[in-house]
Amino acid sequence: MTHRQVALFETLEMPVKTYRAIRHDVVRQKQTINHAKVHHPDQKIAQIKFVMQNLNVQQGHEILELFSGRGNLTGVYKEYGEVIACDRKYQKTGDSYLLFHRMIADKKKFTVIDLDPYGFPTRLFPDIYLLIDDGIMFVTMPKPYVNILNGITQTHLVSYFGEPNPSEDTIIDQMVIWGLCHWRQVELIDSVDCHSVWRFAFSVKKVKATDYTGVRNR
Repeated sequence: MTHRQVALFETLEMPVKTYRAIRHDVVRQKQTINHAKVHHPDQKIAQIKFVMQNLNVQQGHEILELFSGRGNLTGVYKEYGEVIACDRKYQKTGDSYLLFHRMIADKKKFTVIDLDPYGFPTRLFPDIYLLIDDGIMFVTMPKPYVNILNGITQTHLVSYFGEPNPSEDTIIDQMVIWGLCHWRQVELIDSVDCHSVWRFAFSVKKVKATDYTGVRNR
């Protein structure tokens, strides 16, 4: 390398990553190697067992697991019924965001649904409720304030929650309201704080619009 080339190299502005961007890269790497601090399998499994063991019916469930990854939870779900585990990378089932629309078109129904994407699960709502008439839905929701809230992420959150950094209560309330888009009564039955994400468990039950609103058809 000549002196001129060295001088040119020294004057170039090299991109510098922020701390949050570096931390994001570290998290992604931990996700790739199935690190427990990112996937939180122990907390998720404990919640699943707690909820399922308190149901009136504990066996014979039809279970849909979207973004199942390497199957940290699949083995647990098999204790309670038949499981369809979907993950584009590890199960080779295709994109879960597209697959659930196909299931809706095929009029599939499940009694337990688990949504466990790496990012925000918001793109699945409200139509995911069409796959469940009476059962339980588990949802993994990243905490917005511990993630990188760039312009794209903020706009995404505003479009779904009405604000760029929604609180846990705001997120839960919105997921409950989305249920009414398809006349599902949704109630939070458990919430677990898993450091960088929340893990919600909702009961979901299809209701008649007339019964829910108290309006009588004439």
